[in-house]
Amino acid sequence: MKIFQELKRRNVFRVGIAYLVGAWVLVQVADIIFQIAGAPDILLRYLAIVLALGFIPAVIVSWVYEVTPEGVKKASEIDTDQSITHKTGKKLEMVTIALLVLAIGIVVVERYIPDAEDTEYAPAVSLSPAAQPAPAVENDSEEILYSLTSIAVLPFANRSNQDDDLYFTDGIHDDLLTQLAKIGDLTVISRTSVMKYRDSTQTLGQIGTELKVGAILEGGVQKVGDRVRINAQLIEAASDQHLWAETFDRELTAENVFELQSEIARKIVDAVAVQLSPEEEQILAQVPTRSLEAYDAYVRAREIYFGANYARSQEMEAEPFLERAVELDPNYVDAQVLLASIYGQKYWRGVDSSDELLRKYRDKIELANKLDPDSPATLRARANYQYRVERNYAQSLELLERALKVAPGDVDIHGDMGLSLRRLGRWEESIDSLKRTLELDPANSFYHSLLLETLGMTRDWQAIIENSVPLEDADPDRLDAQIDRAQALFNLNGDLAPMERVFERMNLALSTNYQVWSTLVYILQRDYDRALEVLQGPVWAEAKSDPGQSGLIYHLRIGNVLRLMGQEEQARTHYQEIIDRKEDVTPAALMNRSTDLLLAAVAMARLGQFEEALALADQIVAQRGYEVDAVQGNLAYFIRARVRGLSGDIDGAIEDLETVLNQSGSPTISAWDLYYDPEWDFMRDDPRFVELATPDNLVQ
Repeated sequence: MKIFQELKRRNVFRVGIAYLVGAWVLVQVADIIFQIAGAPDILLRYLAIVLALGFIPAVIVSWVYEVTPEGVKKASEIDTDQSITHKTGKKLEMVTIALLVLAIGIVVVERYIPDAEDTEYAPAVSLSPAAQPAPAVENDSEEILYSLTSIAVLPFANRSNQDDDLYFTDGIHDDLLTQLAKIGDLTVISRTSVMKYRDSTQTLGQIGTELKVGAILEGGVQKVGDRVRINAQLIEAASDQHLWAETFDRELTAENVFELQSEIARKIVDAVAVQLSPEEEQILAQVPTRSLEAYDAYVRAREIYFGANYARSQEMEAEPFLERAVELDPNYVDAQVLLASIYGQKYWRGVDSSDELLRKYRDKIELANKLDPDSPATLRARANYQYRVERNYAQSLELLERALKVAPGDVDIHGDMGLSLRRLGRWEESIDSLKRTLELDPANSFYHSLLLETLGMTRDWQAIIENSVPLEDADPDRLDAQIDRAQALFNLNGDLAPMERVFERMNLALSTNYQVWSTLVYILQRDYDRALEVLQGPVWAEAKSDPGQSGLIYHLRIGNVLRLMGQEEQARTHYQEIIDRKEDVTPAALMNRSTDLLLAAVAMARLGQFEEALALADQIVAQRGYEVDAVQGNLAYFIRARVRGLSGDIDGAIEDLETVLNQSGSPTISAWDLYYDPEWDFMRDDPRFVELATPDNLVQ
């Protein structure tokens, strides 16, 4: 008891309390300063360790030494009656009280005063009445207020000192979007449309209006050594009011990365007053992999594969990372599925239709299904296999509908559904699904082009114009959409000038629409020199060396141009190249390579091999007719019409052309195409063809 009283007399307790409070304040102030300066987290940890180690020496010094009017002396050398520890104690109490007031002030600032420049210390506040989830309405100023359940997650800032860590930051961002897409009561804008706002100077209100969302999440990721820090804040776009903000600091493990993403998703759900279902809670709790190395390899592969300005080389670059990921963790479903997607793309495009690739593709799908049969990624992968290999579009659609129940906000599931629906001839439902993709991802040029393409298959030319912008207002990189628009204008009035202007203005890239129209526009004008010049240009050089369908299209197109120019022998060389490649089509890939075989049938007919050409065309029509595939069925009939006409069966050619003109599908041949195309000159003496090739609005 005497020792306790002596500790109290010598102010040891007061010194200890003052030291702890002062150390806490110092750490908090240093944390703010370090964040502003962008200092690594390890400096703050070192400071905390030093202060912790200093506690014992401070207490010991307060026991051994005492402050006197003559200075600091050893306590053992001072008479108790002459001690002024009671006065020193009162000063320590005043210092401690001042430090406590400062500490309370820091807490208040952190919690209730948002800092627009530093999202890490933005406050968490309750929802105002205006911020409650509600249908979109218009206010008196005609500005639209969108429901807070519609959210845009802006690209996270990379707060690490290494630029190479950007892939990791974007990986966290992508995973969070995937998590949020599984919550049925939320509408979350997809990746393509939010990435353009990285480093944007626009206000959150402007971004919210452009994306038609009520709330915006922004934040940053810092990876230093074995630690990861994520800060995030949810803001009401219209008022710039903070709905929630928090900073998370964890050890860098795969489990913690996924736990952080799930925790942020739950915080968002709470902030916008959405109730998670038990199934959604279970999904958010899943940990896809416990291998940080496997996750790192997967994130790197995904960043490459889904990078901007898609090129086929991205598949080859991403593949080794995915192989590494599944080697490290064979049970990593997402990595297995993405690797399967790469195999499927190769098979689909005809780059590799070998039995070996098909086996690898099938094995990955079966493994993913064994590991997690109810995962939306697995269900979508199985659907894609049915679409690409089995050509069972009804089964593909059924699997996608199951996936959509688990991830209702997944834009790619909606897109795949649109593709399967149109193969089944369910055109209006397909268009609705593709429109939904643009609600979730309004800046996605791929889905925009698919929508216009599908509208074209139904010959709704006016709808294409209404859903696209004039050329002068277009993004130079949105090539396909402008070609679709120019094609619609051509089919409305026979004017090819808009198509010419597209290729003069747009940044050219090899795509399906480019392959069809870049030379066709000049062939229809009978400007063969210009068509040959385009075929010999840099964009077609990529197609020329492609072992898949693009290469076959190149050889057929240049063969036709050379023949129209009177260079028959050179044309025959290209036709023969197509026929030679026909031998590469394996029985297992017959359905998948039907378009390749149709091109071979045309080449055979051009070389006078009519019997073989007709047999091949008949085979494809039987296997790939409209009843089997509402999209490509038209192509089978159109090609057979060409083969029949060249072989002298004009009646059969007319019959097939009538079929093509009277049903939806691809190619979307119109009377204007037949009117201009020199490939049909051999039939222009037949009055039935003349009638088919006379547009209703053509001036006689």
